[in-house]
Amino acid sequence: MVLKTLNTLGLSKNKHLTMNKLIITLLLSSFSLGLMAQVGVKAGVNFTNMVFEEDETGIQDLARTGATNYSIGVEFILPLGDVLALQPELLYAKKGAESSYTVLGQTFSSTFSYNYLDIPLMLRFSLGNTHGEGLGVYINAGGYGAYAINGKSTSVTPLLTTETDLTFDEIDDQKRLDYGFVGGGGITLGNLFFEVRYQHGINNLLDDDANNNNDNNKFSKLQHRGIGLNLGVIF
Repeated sequence: MVLKTLNTLGLSKNKHLTMNKLIITLLLSSFSLGLMAQVGVKAGVNFTNMVFEEDETGIQDLARTGATNYSIGVEFILPLGDVLALQPELLYAKKGAESSYTVLGQTFSSTFSYNYLDIPLMLRFSLGNTHGEGLGVYINAGGYGAYAINGKSTSVTPLLTTETDLTFDEIDDQKRLDYGFVGGGGITLGNLFFEVRYQHGINNLLDDDANNNNDNNKFSKLQHRGIGLNLGVIF
């Protein structure tokens, strides 16, 4: 029993050390990018949702509605020419979904909430002046990777409310890592910019198999979707 407890504490300590190293590495990388590129700081609202696919019927978005969340972070614009640029970003983003339904006149609801460290990498195409002077427009597209810092699920019934922290292991059968496609566009006015963005997760968060199917769960797919509205400043 003592050895098991020590092993558990050791694993927990290693996870915290790994997370700390990851954060330090990302901060140092961001500082290095900031020396070579224009830097933007932004924040915004995200209208997020989650797609479920049931094994038998393949129906998506089963009785599920979106949630209103937020994101905040920095972007780096690395020019590749007059109109093209590489745009990596480092974001803290909340994601999730809400659902509610009625049974015999009684209302039940559930909420899934996640806190992610998002790292988009996009190619940016600009028209006009989008580098801190004048008026310009731009579009960008690429991919993203995300690491779930933590998460929880909340269930509300007529009798009680239950909150459960997600452990991202075999207990709740969810994965920490998410990835997918991201793209959007925006308008710049001097150093200010406003943008609209769509994020489409392609990783199966319930996946336990190489073929991206979760054969041991009543659902075979769980993926993130989201539309974001951001306001920021370019330095």
